[in-house]
Amino acid sequence: MTHPRCRSQKAVASAFAALLFSAAPAAAQAGMQFPEASESAPELISLWEDSDSMCRLARREDVRVVAACVSRSIYGVALNERDWCYGREDEANAVIEWHECGEGSLRFPPLDMPDGWLP
Repeated sequence: MTHPRCRSQKAVASAFAALLFSAAPAAAQAGMQFPEASESAPELISLWEDSDSMCRLARREDVRVVAACVSRSIYGVALNERDWCYGREDEANAVIEWHECGEGSLRFPPLDMPDGWLP
């Protein structure tokens, strides 16, 4: 199930993300997108929280806000690849937190990274 915050991103962030990340073919989604990432789960959670704060609380559509919203999705995917999930099905937003993934855990949708995007 797709995470609720992913569904509620601002229209501009969604449009920008659509330019960068289109729906990936199923075969490309099978592997990890960030297998060599050096950040630990706690570091990624901190980065996700920083991006989430800027994206979720923004009332403007500045480039930095759009970048924060896209970054939040990237951090979410990286955390999911390390078996960390944010929220569970039917869980109230007020109690959602990062946890080790299990049955019913919410996951971020995989991203299709454009050619040459990663070093």
